[in-house]
Amino acid sequence: MKIAAGDEGAFTTVFHEYNSKLFSTVLSITKSEPEAEEIIQNVFLKLWLNRHMLDEIENPGGWLYKIASNAALSFLRTKAVHIKYDKLLQLQPSPVQDEIQSELEAKELNKYISQAIENLPPARREIFILSRHHGLNRMEIANHMGIAESTVKNQLGSALKFIRQFISQKQDVYLPILFFIFLKK
Repeated sequence: MKIAAGDEGAFTTVFHEYNSKLFSTVLSITKSEPEAEEIIQNVFLKLWLNRHMLDEIENPGGWLYKIASNAALSFLRTKAVHIKYDKLLQLQPSPVQDEIQSELEAKELNKYISQAIENLPPARREIFILSRHHGLNRMEIANHMGIAESTVKNQLGSALKFIRQFISQKQDVYLPILFFIFLKK
């Protein structure tokens, strides 16, 4: 075969003879004109790069069809893997999405905690604020307010119970668990 000897004219003749036929075959497999064009270009590039082997090939036209079909099927397999991978990525939230979601939940939780604290009776609210916001222990709060330490303990317990109930009415079930962790700090 003349192409095996590097005859560019022979290569051009083969290109014109098989280009549209191979394109139709590859297009029927890939269903994508740009991909079919790229595959056909690669087939003819492979033909030229492997021209020294053409003397050993009994049916060059069949060889071209086989290369084109295999390349198109390889393209489909690769595309299927990419589609699966993209779907998996869409199912799993990214770290940025997780962080944004956590920040939104924290803001919402803080809003509900503030609303709940505002709804506490004044003395109970003061005890809670002294404990959680100012970091005073029960004895320090009792001394500051002139009440018994057991009263401070009971009022804190009642405040926490009220806040948990308030939040559970406002949010999903998981939020009281977050709140409980938040208040234990």
